Order: sequence, then structure tokens, then C-alpha cells
Amino acid sequence: MVDELRMAELLCTRLCHDLTGPIGAVNNGAEFLSEEGFNLQGQAVELIVSSAFSAVTRLQFYRMAYGQMRDHGEASLADKQKLASDFFTGSKITLDWPESHTDAAGVSISLKMSRLIFNLLIVASGALIRGGTIGVRIMQEGGSQRQLVVTAQGPGMKWDDEIDKVFSKNFGSDDLTPRNVQTYLTRRFCEELGASFNYQLDGEQVNIQVTQQGTNP
Repeated sequence: MVDELRMAELLCTRLCHDLTGPIGAVNNGAEFLSEEGFNLQGQAVELIVSSAFSAVTRLQFYRMAYGQMRDHGEASLADKQKLASDFFTGSKITLDWPESHTDAAGVSISLKMSRLIFNLLIVASGALIRGGTIGVRIMQEGGSQRQLVVTAQGPGMKWDDEIDKVFSKNFGSDDLTPRNVQTYLTRRFCEELGASFNYQLDGEQVNIQVTQQGTNP
């Protein structure tokens, strides 16, 4: 059994760490502008604008990944695709999420399933320590089965051995760390949807598959 308070503490630590960079850069740019004799106002403004964009997109992304979702309702995948693309802008990771796997092509998933996609993106990006490409594919067979496939491919990809441990039945509070808390939360969201989680390693690529049977939200 995992202590929910400990999980919340670890997730908050992760969020604060990830947001410190862009927010700190905004503050630095503002300090530069306030200095007498500073003659690089254009560069300072550019730093503020780009860092503010990064901070806002990260907040929006994490709100989608961690925020509360309604039990019913369909997600706008075109909006989610753009939000995810903005999140990786300026990073070493390229997002490959084609329109043929959004509602623009008739794909339909629940709000909670879209939240799961964002958590899978976080797990996948954690493996691409040197950058690479993350792919998103969504398949559905009638109304009875939906499958999410998130791939991560890049040089020096690092797939944490603790992932198997997180999905074991014996995983408990003492096993929860800043490194595996994201994977554990993803597992919880999978369980909430009645979905299965599997992955396959192939050299410098990992394919993560989540399959949902039936008519769960």
C-alpha cells in the first residue's frame, strides 16, 4: 500500500524543480532590465518572453497530466496535441503525433484517457536523456477496445529498471522515490481506466502500450 501523502510530496517536488528554470529565467530578465547602463534590452525581453511561454505551457501541460478530470466526456485531441507540442518546444525532444491520430480523423477518447496520454509522455521523455522522438498513436476497434501506443526513440535512451518493480504487486510506500513516482501515478491512472500496461524494448526505442477493454470512461 502506497502512502498518498508521500506520493503528493514527491510529485510536488518534481513540479517545483521543473518550473524553477523558466520562472527563474523570467526573473533574471526582469533584473537585467532594471540595471542601470544595461544595453541589451532586446535580449532581456526575448529571454522574458521565451521563458514565460515555457512556464505557461508547462503549467498547462501539468494541469492536464495531474488535474482532476470529469468522469464522462470526450477530449479534444487536437487541443491536447497542440498543448503537448508546445510543451516540447525548445527541448531536444520532437513530438510525432499526427492528425490522423486525433479527433480531426474521427478518433475519440475520454478525458481521463487523454490525461493518461500526458502521463505516458512524461514517462517516455524521462527515457530520452539525450533527446529524440516521442510518437503517439491511438487506435480503436469499434467501441470495445482502445489502444494507446507511445514510443520513445533516441541515442543513449535510458529505460529505468524500476518500472517493472512499480507494476509488481509488492510495491509499497518504502519503494516510492522521486525517480519512480511518475511511473507509479501512471500505473494508478491505468488501473482507474481498467487498462493494461505493457512495453517492449528494441535497442534505442521503447514502445509503451496501454489497452482499454470494454466501455470504461
